[in-house]
Amino acid sequence: MLDPIVLAVLLFVLLLAILAAGVHIAVGLMIVAFLGFLFSQSNINLISFTPYSTAHSFLLTAIPLFIFTGEVVVRCGISERLYRGASKWLAWAPGGLLHSNIGSCAMFAAISGSSAATAATIGTVALPALKERHYDVRLTLGSLAGGGTLGILIPPSMTMIVFGMLAEASVGRLFAGGVIPGLILSLMFMTYIGIRAVRNPQLAPKEVKFAVRNLILSFKDFWPAFILSAIILGGIFGGLVTPTEAAALGASAALIMALGFRRLNWQMIRESLASSLRTTCMVMFIVMAANMFAAFLAVTRVPASFALLVVQSGLPNIAILIAIYLLYLFLGCFIDGLSTQVMTVPTILPVIVALGFDPIWFGVILVMLVEVGALTPPMGINLFVIQGLSKRSLADVIIGSVPFFFIIILGIVLLTMFPSLVLWLPTLFFG
Repeated sequence: MLDPIVLAVLLFVLLLAILAAGVHIAVGLMIVAFLGFLFSQSNINLISFTPYSTAHSFLLTAIPLFIFTGEVVVRCGISERLYRGASKWLAWAPGGLLHSNIGSCAMFAAISGSSAATAATIGTVALPALKERHYDVRLTLGSLAGGGTLGILIPPSMTMIVFGMLAEASVGRLFAGGVIPGLILSLMFMTYIGIRAVRNPQLAPKEVKFAVRNLILSFKDFWPAFILSAIILGGIFGGLVTPTEAAALGASAALIMALGFRRLNWQMIRESLASSLRTTCMVMFIVMAANMFAAFLAVTRVPASFALLVVQSGLPNIAILIAIYLLYLFLGCFIDGLSTQVMTVPTILPVIVALGFDPIWFGVILVMLVEVGALTPPMGINLFVIQGLSKRSLADVIIGSVPFFFIIILGIVLLTMFPSLVLWLPTLFFG
């Protein structure tokens, strides 16, 4: 029998080789989990209970419900209303409608839980208007790709739900922990856009002047998103419902709104269900495979042994933390965020806890590291989403996204220096 840590390292290298060969991440995880049980326990029957226990999770039921809510919202016209309302609030500032890109992404993120869905939804609405008004192409594309990353930071968030399941952490606390960082990152994005527009007014034409009347009229466009956010987040933060129950209420409210807007029909329901089913199957397949690999790690006590090895190394905590950050930045270039998370959390989280860091704080930091991966080629999903919508070259999207990449890095540094920015709201709501 091989030493568990040596076996785990060999299997991780094998997993990277399998992924490099083009095999789906879930299949690769299942293969290495099977081999891990075979060589460490000589009994593969231990792995047979994991798929059922994963699919039976009440917490993960929230994922298809949140996805379905987002699909209905897109198809019943709420996203167009959201962008129109954000324009009335923000278009007067230097940068014009580029601020509306960030603001509407932040507000849509409070309904949806996906980075790519946020970028695609707001990009579909925003790109024609920005092109017609001759906004700078690269700054436009970068603002949409960067703004889309808010989709998994501002709750509800699929990434936080999966982290909560893997880490056995409170999803409600994770959702609360993402609110302030999400708002801070939105303000940092808009500050950058404003500075660029002031220094070079040709990047963004002047839009409407500030008017209180426009702010009042915007509530006609905002009220559907406000109600959905209040139902989902208000119910969770108020301790009235669980995340899964909040997702069910949000989906029901979205259907009622679609009926009120006269957009509800069998075709819309069928398309929303089909799209939700495809995304849910992909997510659940990856999570199920990751749990099989995590079961091997748990049985062999690899995470605990690895954590002890790291703690006894004598390295400063901040040095270990920076090394973990760099690992996620590297993996984000080649593996999608969800897969990176489920591959690494079972091993990395015990190290974080052993070093004395709060797991809720690390969960939010991890989400931001995953956000960076959405902007880094060759895997960056937001880059390809915006490139596909705009029909511009991928180079334009990448160049426009570079400043937003560094802004997210700056946000991670800020949250590392001041963990209370993450932990204050969870403590306020949940004690």
